[in-house]
Amino acid sequence: MAAPLHEQEEMAGVGFSFSRAGEKLIEFCQEAEKSPLYDRAIVLLFDLFNFRKDAYDRLNNEQTYLSDMNSSQDFKKKISDYAVGETMVDIGPGGGVMLDLLTRHHPGATVIGIDIAVNVVEELKRKKQRDSAKWEVMQGDALKLENYIGMEGADTIVFSSILHEMFSYIPYEGKKFNHKVIAQTLGSALKALRPKGRIIIRDGIMTEPLEQKRIIRFKDPHGLAFFKRYAGDFKGRAITYSAAGDDAVLLNVNDAMEFLYTYTWGEEAYPHEVQEQFGYFTPSAFREFIHRTLGDQVDILIFEHYLQEGYEGHIAPKIELTDEEGIPVRLPDSSCFIVIEKK
Repeated sequence: MAAPLHEQEEMAGVGFSFSRAGEKLIEFCQEAEKSPLYDRAIVLLFDLFNFRKDAYDRLNNEQTYLSDMNSSQDFKKKISDYAVGETMVDIGPGGGVMLDLLTRHHPGATVIGIDIAVNVVEELKRKKQRDSAKWEVMQGDALKLENYIGMEGADTIVFSSILHEMFSYIPYEGKKFNHKVIAQTLGSALKALRPKGRIIIRDGIMTEPLEQKRIIRFKDPHGLAFFKRYAGDFKGRAITYSAAGDDAVLLNVNDAMEFLYTYTWGEEAYPHEVQEQFGYFTPSAFREFIHRTLGDQVDILIFEHYLQEGYEGHIAPKIELTDEEGIPVRLPDSSCFIVIEKK
């Protein structure tokens, strides 16, 4: 309630009080901040209120997050090159780089960004106003795209580094890390797609054969301790390993790669990265899954997998990766690029 304090200067005082729930949340954050487990406590709090991980990241440090989402433009240009039609939809548009690219390279198309996080949608609306951008943005659920853009309402639907987050954070049928959430999403996208329309996917990939083993030898004296903590905290699946020397571990190749994603990001991202699984299919399994989920209604036009540029050089100062005989080997492919066309 406002009350005038000085009529000539038109000043006012404002008083307010926190709800009991608000006071408890403040108390929780104050106490958690005293603990080395602060970041994990905050993640638990957001899980309690059913915030998605990417929503947490954006709330926690929105500008940095949106900047990171905009950092890799080369593959986004490739996505734009394969986009077709009059209506293009970007799922989880982050800071809007993909929206800008699609608008620039397809000036006659209607470009729409859909995100489940309210604050990201609001930030994109501010960007749209600042830049006088022609694209649109809306809040929506990727599991039910046809409800937002209509049956056969789009010509291109883009999933750029978003499917693995949905796989990791959405409890589908009561279970996280459930491939059925990917099936639901692709099935919904197919309903929303016009004939000859395209689903474009850029995301994580596992390597094959699955039974391959790798040795990670740590150059950082704290690396082994970091790994052991990761093996206990990772939510995606059980990580099993054995010692391969004082500073090395032997483990499955995909478990090794999954760990290295988190090790690359470091301590700051650790509480969040241990909750998500970047690779969720091998190439052959992903192909089979698409055919099984979408049937003969689609053709796979492009299916590529590769190691993201610069990743090997970035991790090299921290570890050496070898086969079981101790012979150095390259890192396995980490990403895939898939273009699916509706018949």
